[in-house]
Amino acid sequence: MNILCVESYPQAIYGQQQTLLSLLKVMRSIGHQVSIASTDDGPFCAEVEKQGVSVSVCSYPPRLAQYGGAIYRYGVIERVSLCGQLISYVAYLRRFIAEHQFDVVFCNDMRGLLTMGVSARLCGVPVVIWDKLDKPHGILDWFQIPLASLNIVISDAVSRKYPVWQRRLFSNRIHSIYDGVFLNHFADIPEARESLSLETSHVALAMIGSISERKAQDRLLRIVPELVKQCPNARIVLVGQPDSHSQKYYHTLPNLAHPGVIQAGFRRDMPAVMNSIDVLVILSRQEGMGLVIVEAMAAGKPVIGTRAGGIPEVVIDGETGYLVEGDDDQALLDRLIRLCQDAELRKQLGAAGRRRAETHFDRERQHRRVLSLMEELVEARR
Repeated sequence: MNILCVESYPQAIYGQQQTLLSLLKVMRSIGHQVSIASTDDGPFCAEVEKQGVSVSVCSYPPRLAQYGGAIYRYGVIERVSLCGQLISYVAYLRRFIAEHQFDVVFCNDMRGLLTMGVSARLCGVPVVIWDKLDKPHGILDWFQIPLASLNIVISDAVSRKYPVWQRRLFSNRIHSIYDGVFLNHFADIPEARESLSLETSHVALAMIGSISERKAQDRLLRIVPELVKQCPNARIVLVGQPDSHSQKYYHTLPNLAHPGVIQAGFRRDMPAVMNSIDVLVILSRQEGMGLVIVEAMAAGKPVIGTRAGGIPEVVIDGETGYLVEGDDDQALLDRLIRLCQDAELRKQLGAAGRRRAETHFDRERQHRRVLSLMEELVEARR
């Protein structure tokens, strides 16, 4: 197949971009011809080019170039201007697709679907999206499934944001495939506790990901004084940093200066980080699946998560970790204290998590399932 993959947020390399980078490797290993279309230059493009994959930058027009949340706040005049620029942009992308004769277009996010995806459908080229967000987009969610020839969701929780009638009418287009990790990347990795300012006696409770209201670091930080009072060796490790849109949230977080809190910043050595912590804590308000959970399980670490989005599909309560309600501070505190005080329990839950990761979240196996569906789609249209 001649595949075009579309990334709308190339300015960073987070879970979404890492997934696409891994998918590219699997596509190429099977022998498919792959190209990337990006909306801008950035770290993601540099990583793609290291793989020897060509990148075409199809820059957004000014109105569309704004961050997604800003677009939703546009007034009437701004929206009219946006529509005009969007029509011209789609026409430009349609010429791009026709020129390169792609067999299928893979969109890594909603923006890609609403721009490159629309253009591909106008050319008669099938479109695939792997949806990773359980957060509703409002009326835009009504367009996603009719536009996508194949709508893969990263968890069953993601599919629940679509209108019920669409889930019934287009049920043959919706497929649930979990993402995964390369399990061997998390085996036999040396620790990096010293670089995280962790001592041997510390029990490291880590929150890993962008610092934002969605990731909900506030839920853990507000109970830090009581947690450290009852478990003096507990250390909260924050791995990640706020982007430009989360600065206000970051500066209102409680207890950041508490001696039990370690701010580790952004880290690229995730296998070493996961091997250095004792418990992963993921308290997100919205979460499509939580790839970081699978990384922790692959490293044999227990996970405490909220009953939000796809998290309960990954964390088995009482078997690979614990699930709590997002704002139940006492339940969260009780689970944290229990794991802080019981190293054998941490080991038992972590081992169960590793077994679950091996069974359900092997990245290459999952990505081959995605490609198999794409191949069937293209073959059916020939």
